[in-house]
Amino acid sequence: MRLIQTRCLTRPIFFASIIAMAGCASGTQGGSGGSVNGMANMLSSWPEKQRETITMMTTKYGQPAVVADRMVVWHNTGPFTNTTVLRDAVPHNFPMPHMDYLTQTVRHTVPSGKVGQLHEYDGSVWVHRTRGEMSAQCDLEPMNFLALNLAHDIITGQRTVADARAFYAKTAMAFKGGDRSSAYVNGLRFQAEPGGADPDKPHSM
Repeated sequence: MRLIQTRCLTRPIFFASIIAMAGCASGTQGGSGGSVNGMANMLSSWPEKQRETITMMTTKYGQPAVVADRMVVWHNTGPFTNTTVLRDAVPHNFPMPHMDYLTQTVRHTVPSGKVGQLHEYDGSVWVHRTRGEMSAQCDLEPMNFLALNLAHDIITGQRTVADARAFYAKTAMAFKGGDRSSAYVNGLRFQAEPGGADPDKPHSM
């Protein structure tokens, strides 16, 4: 059973969907000891927006791989290596005040000289050099697409930090107003780089 993508789920329908999701999820973790009712109770205490996002992600990507007390995780979702909904959100004021709790990760090589620019561009975009991954965290998947696409533009020299921030703000405001036409919010505009991991090298002693 898949969750229904809607902001108007009644409480009984939502919890019935969560129970079905918990029962079908593989590799489930958490303090419930694998109990379906325990997992349903766990998610029922989450904030409403995070629960709605779990519904949307399950509709789009299927059952999650992990349902834990503070996170729900999907692996290999479309272009992403991982999609994670966190119970505990983080306040983020760029480009307008909102809460970050949806993290999505793509394989991407980031030269060390560009990492500082990415931090200056958006504090909710970060790099894991060893794994060769780049992540974005927001409250909506289209905004993660936007953040990652602009990060790629910075990495490849197509945009400056200031240009990327201005474009992000303009596009996010348009999206909030109902304009979904930008290619930057509808998917990744670059190919993932699965060979980008950098295990570094031993240090001479």
